[in-house]
Parts: sequence; C-alpha cells; structure tokens
Amino acid sequence: MEIENIYTTFNSISPITDEAWADFQLLIEPLALEKNDYLVREGSKVNYCYLLIEGVVRVYYNKDGNEYNKTFFTPGMFPTALTALLSDAPSALSFQSLLPCQLIKFSYKGFRALFIKHRCLESFMLRLLELIWIKKERHDIQMVTNDATTNYMIFRQDYPGLENLIPQYHIASYLGITPIQLSRIRAQLAKRS
Repeated sequence: MEIENIYTTFNSISPITDEAWADFQLLIEPLALEKNDYLVREGSKVNYCYLLIEGVVRVYYNKDGNEYNKTFFTPGMFPTALTALLSDAPSALSFQSLLPCQLIKFSYKGFRALFIKHRCLESFMLRLLELIWIKKERHDIQMVTNDATTNYMIFRQDYPGLENLIPQYHIASYLGITPIQLSRIRAQLAKRS
C-alpha cells in the first residue's frame, strides 16, 4: 500500500489536514511479519499502534493452554492491543500473523503528542475508537443471540474470502464451535447451494 493509500484509509475515518499528515508521517515505520510471527504476545507491554497493509492477523486469548480466537484483522484495519495500550498494562491477548504481513507502526505516545498541534488527529482517534466499539458491540450481541450457522454466514460477509486463506480450526474457534461442527455447517450450506 502506497503512502497515498494509507492517507486515504486514515482520511476515510476522519478528515486529516495535509500539515497533520506530514507530521504524522514522521512517526511511521514499516514492519514485516512472517507467517505465525507475533505482533503482540500475551503479557507484553504495548507502545505502538499498527495498520495492516497486507496479510491477516488473528487475536486470541489463551486460557489453560486453549486458544480462543477473538477476532481477525485484514488489510486496512488496525491490529492494536487497545486495552493494553490505553491502560499501560500488559496485554491479555496475543496478536499473531496467519499469513505474511506488511504493516506500518507508529508510537502511540508520539501520535498523542501531535493532538495538541493537530486536533484532527485527536478527532481521528476518537472516531476510530467509536467504530471499533460499534463493531465489537454488534459482534458480541451476534455471537450470543445467533446460532452457529448464522454466525458463520456473518463471518463470511464480514471477512470475504478469508475462509480460503486460513485454517478452518481458527474460524471454528472464532465462532465458539468445534472444527467438526464447522465442517457440518459448511456441508449443509453447500447442499443448499
């Protein structure tokens, strides 16, 4: 993704002035991850925000050695451990690449320091947090009120083509079902087609 496309991604969330963008660009660093590398590990401190340019990142919680996928990030999304970042606490979640990834990273403290000079960046952050909260709330409600088949169909709408890129057991974990249950759901849907 070219810098102009990154600017377009940011600007689509909230308008950013050319001056603010010029100052922000000084914070940007490229980051490459190989498949299965960690962006953030459970228990680590978080100082950076990330924008995913290419690849897929999963977020999971580990309980008693069992991994529970919480969400997936695809290009144009911000795979950042927000709770850890904003509370200055160790991350309770792990962020792992499922495919080779290209990202940009930037210091959150450096970004916040620009808020005084560029209010549009503060507005950007507020709008981004609002969008994340809305998505999370909708997801949480769907996961507890829908059946597994409906949630799988929503997954396919929210993440088009992702089911062909990552192992099915990751999708099953995200849906809160076993891989065998997911296989049955997929077979039933294939029969309907």
